Amino acid sequence: MTEPHPEPVERLAEVLRALAEPVRLRMLAALAETPLTGTELAARFDLAPATVSHHLARLTRVGLVRWDQEGHARRFRLDPGAMPALVRDAAPAPAATPAAEDEDRERAAVLRAFMDGAGLRSIPAQRRKRVIVLQHLLERFTPGRDYPEREVNAVLRAAHPDVATLRRELVDYGFMTRAHGVYRVADAPPARSRQVAQEIPGDEAAWLRGLVTGATAHALGG
Repeated sequence: MTEPHPEPVERLAEVLRALAEPVRLRMLAALAETPLTGTELAARFDLAPATVSHHLARLTRVGLVRWDQEGHARRFRLDPGAMPALVRDAAPAPAATPAAEDEDRERAAVLRAFMDGAGLRSIPAQRRKRVIVLQHLLERFTPGRDYPEREVNAVLRAAHPDVATLRRELVDYGFMTRAHGVYRVADAPPARSRQVAQEIPGDEAAWLRGLVTGATAHALGG
């Protein structure tokens, strides 16, 4: 069994120790709603300014809180990506399996055959290959964002002129949802029949989680 790297684990332990103080948890909850200055926090929780400064320094040191200078004051805000990043770094890296390596090689081979830079040479007729291409194109969309059909078409047209087929396939496979002309990257894969499941390479749920997590980290500056 792979052991987690000691440094991230120690950092996570330090964060958990910082959270052991109830007033710090209440301060984090307040900062999650809106950025506040030390003076505003002191007034909200009826604390001495020195006490607030002590708690903010601890939360800032472990990376849960950041601040921006506004004149002579600092405005503190919660860093929403800090805790997920610490947990992710402390977790042991999964060992590559032969099946995962075979899947990576398969994906790479299909994309070499059908992609030409940002463009798609042709839409694969073989379903499993088509799914790999569709998953690759899905990475061009931002999870959690609404897309009107014209924007979906614009993104897909950069790859191939047959946007209608690509758009329909993304929805039919459940990679994107569509409601009232608005498209979104799916939060989770739909239930699959045995036949369709055979067309999806690898662990589809893990792949989609990775796509959403990667996009979130990028949005948070990670």
